[in-house]
Amino acid sequence: MEKVLYSTWGETRIVGVVGMRGIGKTTLAKILFVRRGSKFPSHSFLTMSKDCRPEKLRKLRRMFLKDLLKHTNQDISDETTHEYVKSELLQTKVFAVLDGVSDKNQLQFLLGNLDWIKKGSKIVITTCDKSLLEGLSHDIYVVPQLNNREALQLFSYHAFNHQICSPTGTFVSLSRMLVDNAGGNPLYLTLLGSILCGKDEAYWEEELQRARQSFNTKMREIWTFYFDQLSERQKDAFLDIVYFFKSEDEYFIRSLMDSGNSETVSEVKDLADKLLITTSGGKIEVHDQMYTLGEKLGSPGWYRLTNYKNIIEYLTKEKHQETNNVRGIFLDMSEVEKDIVLDSMTFTNLRNLRYLKIYESCCPRQCKSNCKLHFPDGFELPLEEVRYLHWVKFPLEELPPDFKPENLVDLRLPYSKIERVWEGVKDTPQLKWVDLRYSSKLRNLSALSKAENLQRLNLEGCTGLDELPTEIQNMKSLVFLNLRGCIRLWSLPKINLISLKTLILSGCTNLEEFQLISESVEFLHLDGTAIKGLPLAIQKLQRLVLLNLENCKRLERLPNCLGELKALEELIVSGCSSLQNLSEVKETMKHLQSLLIERIGAKEMPNICEGQASADVVLQPFGPSRWPRGVNGASSLRRLSLSGNDFVSLQTDIGKLYNLNWLDVKDCKMLRSIPMLPPRLQYFDAQGCDSLERVANPLAIQVFTHHIHATFNFSNCNKLDQDAKDSIVSYTRWKSQLVLNALHRYTGASILEALTGTCYPGWEVPTWFSHQASGPVLEPNLPPHWSRNRFTGIALCAVIRFSDYHEQRSRLLVKCKCQFNNGDGSRFVFTVGGWSDPGKTAWDTVPSHVFIGYASMLDVRKPSEEEDKEGCSHTKASFEFEVTDGTKVLNSCEVLKCGFNLVYASDELRVKSGLCGEANQYRAYSRKVEISNAKSETETLESRPDGRHEIVELPNKVTAMTKTASIPSEIYGIVASAAVSRELTVIAGGKLKSLGRGVMAVGRVFFLILFAAFLFSLFIAPLIFTDAKSPASW
Repeated sequence: MEKVLYSTWGETRIVGVVGMRGIGKTTLAKILFVRRGSKFPSHSFLTMSKDCRPEKLRKLRRMFLKDLLKHTNQDISDETTHEYVKSELLQTKVFAVLDGVSDKNQLQFLLGNLDWIKKGSKIVITTCDKSLLEGLSHDIYVVPQLNNREALQLFSYHAFNHQICSPTGTFVSLSRMLVDNAGGNPLYLTLLGSILCGKDEAYWEEELQRARQSFNTKMREIWTFYFDQLSERQKDAFLDIVYFFKSEDEYFIRSLMDSGNSETVSEVKDLADKLLITTSGGKIEVHDQMYTLGEKLGSPGWYRLTNYKNIIEYLTKEKHQETNNVRGIFLDMSEVEKDIVLDSMTFTNLRNLRYLKIYESCCPRQCKSNCKLHFPDGFELPLEEVRYLHWVKFPLEELPPDFKPENLVDLRLPYSKIERVWEGVKDTPQLKWVDLRYSSKLRNLSALSKAENLQRLNLEGCTGLDELPTEIQNMKSLVFLNLRGCIRLWSLPKINLISLKTLILSGCTNLEEFQLISESVEFLHLDGTAIKGLPLAIQKLQRLVLLNLENCKRLERLPNCLGELKALEELIVSGCSSLQNLSEVKETMKHLQSLLIERIGAKEMPNICEGQASADVVLQPFGPSRWPRGVNGASSLRRLSLSGNDFVSLQTDIGKLYNLNWLDVKDCKMLRSIPMLPPRLQYFDAQGCDSLERVANPLAIQVFTHHIHATFNFSNCNKLDQDAKDSIVSYTRWKSQLVLNALHRYTGASILEALTGTCYPGWEVPTWFSHQASGPVLEPNLPPHWSRNRFTGIALCAVIRFSDYHEQRSRLLVKCKCQFNNGDGSRFVFTVGGWSDPGKTAWDTVPSHVFIGYASMLDVRKPSEEEDKEGCSHTKASFEFEVTDGTKVLNSCEVLKCGFNLVYASDELRVKSGLCGEANQYRAYSRKVEISNAKSETETLESRPDGRHEIVELPNKVTAMTKTASIPSEIYGIVASAAVSRELTVIAGGKLKSLGRGVMAVGRVFFLILFAAFLFSLFIAPLIFTDAKSPASW
């Protein structure tokens, strides 16, 4: 708060301090006043009164002015204004605290028009209502609630005789539960702690039960005070949120509840200003304690019905005398056990009903065929105030004629029997959302012709809809239109929806021609349609980001004008088996970030190397048995998938794709070898490459990156030779050591998931694992001091046999439960490896696989002094491996063998067991290949006008580092800057050493000259000069 007040030195600052009652606003203001206020010639701490009558406010102003002018002899009365003593006030700076402001008039009386305040003055205003500070304060400091640790400390201080200590025994859990119930309010915590101080455990448990069932008296007063400050409209809006709309979108709630369209009239904003609601992630939240008081604080005469028994009772009464006071009904049909027959007059007296929701929470897809509410004679629906109508499986063919939608904001009738919304055209000035999905009998949308403010229209699965009315042109605010699965839709009208951003026509199998209906579309889904081509007018979609043409079986050509869509980032043409000219559309590739080409039968790949290529390219089965041409220039690729292709080998210079972090070649049945891979891969998937025999050595270019996770999946590559497996393991070790070193030196972090890992077919644990065992359990004896000296992490290995296991699951995980007996009994669960995307092809898993994973384990190197006086760590450890699908253990997967190894930091990027030859090989490779690549990369990055990249070349250790400002990686930034610092230090040290040697040489010569002169003057000079003084006189 002090920083906020003094953020602008020498300037006048008016700062608001906002928070709920009891949160500590006054305490903070007093501390600040004591610390800073006395340094000002004029200072005042004024506590507000709740009485805001003019005569009381005049007395308050008199007290305020007297405080500020107490160093003068000025006579101050109730009638004295700021203008009257303006000249005196402007003589000195003031520091004033106005504590507990609750009314705008208080500020008007005390501060006037602010022209009396001398430059450099500071004024602090504490209040529970943020709206009072609008247009007045320069800044606002919102006092946060105490976090769990702070709350527990404060509670414990008052509960245990003002001792700063932690609770023990049963009081630990009781204290935490009581603190959780307090909601971080310091006043409540203080009062609660004082009440419980000195009481026994039984009394604490009784108090906990009371706290859960009802409020502490003081907290009841606090929340009642807040509620009493609200207007009737604000109270209604608040209770509507409490009962019906907790955690809903803020814009949605404001649209439903605000009484006016102007920003200046917003009950929801008022509630936020008064701290009764909060906004988190765009959602409206209410303090948990308010639910306890919700029913008791309700508006007199209003009913909000959410209990199905109460609702049925109201709806089935013969006379509805009181139902005119029902504000909302939320009926969950999953709680209704039997069918209910209602008469046509059921809703007649619910004219003031605002919110009606009839839904089924247990089945969001509404699989049950019948609705349990029956109206044999139909029903009337004269709802004049309804704003929210949500009725799943609405039973009528249209809304009744007496339905009045003037105030309707949200209309949802999914899975209904309606054929049209209502008869004729009605004014719907407030309507913003309409959801009629899976209303299979819907034929006509003309009823919505006047919905000019409609923003979202969901017609998914309306299989009876064959066309859109031209009147849809009037929907000038429509941003989202979903027509997915409208199989009878055969044409689109010639219109221009000026606000439309998302258009979904997926699965409209009868749509043969695409008609542009908006030039502002950003996301266009035409997948599964019968179109043969795209209109040239598509070049008008200059905002288009995504174009989805998947499974357009009849699509023959793409227009060359696609290259003019500068915003296009993702193009999907998977399954377009008739597409012929993909290779000709070169310009299309310039701006893409994602390209999906699956099962299209193309004979060659489009040239994507020209210009700035994509950042996320996915290339899937297209038939030829060779690598697609032109990939070598796409140096900015980040994701490349070549799954299911028939080529025999990858292009040899694929390693030039320096930014590639995802490479997928799974199910490439003819693939036999893999060349040197790019340096920044986070994920490589060769799953199911049955013919794969060889990989490069090393597997990928060795360059340090900001990524700390990397996975290399060679599952079901059953023809891999031993050299290939050795290369995979060696590169994984090198990669893991590099990351673990960085974490050890610069962050001290501990990560419980594999930083790097791999899996491949095999039966043996690699020999360099120093601890091995048969079966799933390994209990090694670790050497003394094992966790003291440069320990960075662990390497884990498991050999898994798959017995009668077929890859039909969506996930397989190899986990390890680790326990180190280092005094605190540290326990961890690591994910060693696995796979989560089996692909579309079912295959039998190779009988046995080796899984290897590396992880940071810095937390285990903290043995306490008490446990080991001589500093020797405990030597017992336990590792238990298992295979799961994420929820349960897979009994069909057996752990045959397992291994464990300690990993230590190494400046030369070598694991403790020694990889000198491998490290030299990597450095030699860097000198031979990577330096030239880094130079070309440096030229590319340095030429960028935005200056977002910076290349740092580090000799021998890391050839090149690229620091990307847009990626918030603390590890990467620290490592890069530290590496540069070390290199500069070495250079500077060398220069200083050279300079030092020169200085020392000159010094030695100078010393010899002085010594010779001394000897000359001592012995030889007296013999030469007869008048020389004797040595004794020197």
